[in-house]
Amino acid sequence: MEADATLRDAEAGDADRVRELVESSMTTSYALSPQGIETILEAEFDADPLGDRFDDAETVARVAEGEETLVGYGEATVAGDAGLVRWVHVDPERRGAGVGTALFERLTAAVDDRGVDEVRAVTLADNTAGGAFVERFDFEKTGERTTEFDDRETVQHVYVEEGATGAADETGAAGSAADADSASDAGESPSGQAIEGALPDAVATDDGTEVHPGGDPIAGAEGAFVRTFTDADRSEHYGYYCTNCGSTAVSMDESERLECADCGNTHRPEEYDGSYL
Repeated sequence: MEADATLRDAEAGDADRVRELVESSMTTSYALSPQGIETILEAEFDADPLGDRFDDAETVARVAEGEETLVGYGEATVAGDAGLVRWVHVDPERRGAGVGTALFERLTAAVDDRGVDEVRAVTLADNTAGGAFVERFDFEKTGERTTEFDDRETVQHVYVEEGATGAADETGAAGSAADADSASDAGESPSGQAIEGALPDAVATDDGTEVHPGGDPIAGAEGAFVRTFTDADRSEHYGYYCTNCGSTAVSMDESERLECADCGNTHRPEEYDGSYL
């Protein structure tokens, strides 16, 4: 995180700025109409609902404070033996500096400190990079659930730390989880990036290994990437497949940047830092 941005507990006086930066974040990163964004803002981020949550012992609310104003907001809840990361938003002008990463790590650490057995995260299906962001912290998608903001029904993707159990039966006031497919054949990814046509069931790598593309798409500059697996059940991860050109010649560096050697398509995690659950 930048040296001039520090994390602290959210306070009542932060509400107006939190709403402002969340609106900017959603406008930049969500595939929602202005009316859809306004519905969520009124239900979740007006002063009254924010103030109530700031005072709620079951809520963990943190802000990232820059030299002149707040640049990020994160929120998690604790209910029983489970913690849930609900929101991470960063001012679009301050993305790429690690603010989102710091907020997510602080939230998960805070709920861990409360003795929960499991930490989960949810992302709206209408965001543009939330899934890829959460997966960077070794969370895996386990299902979907529906929730309502006023009368607007919205789908959320549910993630749980890899190796944790019990996430498939996620239920709560916001809705029930549904089983997620192990592979996306076509359509729109959690990042909002469309895949043209159906994924092939199997492709051959340069060395002749047969692999099976599938899983949640990962946003790329020219087209999405998906993981490849050595088995048809897609349980043994092998590498990555570029949907832009159909190549398996995709490398990942130590910073988890993906690059296709054939067409130059790239995925750079820092571009998606803190955007947004």
